[in-house]
Parts: sequence; C-alpha cells; structure tokens
Amino acid sequence: MRHNIEKALKEELRTLALTLRDRLNLTQSKMAEKLIMTDRSYSDIETGENMCGTLTTILLLAELDDPKTYLQELKGKIDALLEEEKAKETDIQLV
Repeated sequence: MRHNIEKALKEELRTLALTLRDRLNLTQSKMAEKLIMTDRSYSDIETGENMCGTLTTILLLAELDDPKTYLQELKGKIDALLEEEKAKETDIQLV
C-alpha cells in the first residue's frame, strides 16, 4: 500500500516541478539552481527517475501562491488512494 502512495506522491511532485518551471519560465538549469540542486538531480525529478527530497519539496511549495490549498488537495488524493487500496484488500479477503 505504501509503495502506491509513494509512487503517486512522486508523480504529483514531478508534475508540480514541471508546472512551476513552466510558470516561472525557467530552464532546467535555472530551476535546479533555484531548488539548490544539481542539474542532473533536477532532471531526474522531471523524468521521474527520482523523487523530490524534503528540502526540494519545501522549496517547491514555497513557490506556490497558496501551498495550503495544494497540500489539502494532495491529502485528498492520498486519502482517496488509501480508500481504494482498502477496498481492494476487502475484495481480496471476500474471495
């Protein structure tokens, strides 16, 4: 179950990074600089090779006009995923 949530979170943060880079009109290199990371590390986030670390996540959230709303929406997605996983477990137990 945890693996699926981490996979979904990785994709959400990847999408956030891409969206913010586009909104800020930055190159990958400039976005990496803004996030205090190497170009390669940032590229790995965009391609889905790696997940954002804590510092990178905080720096991305700091670029949002309303990080609280983003986090509430993200929590809603995670809660929905948890419910879906629980329903699958219940279905398996019934079989």
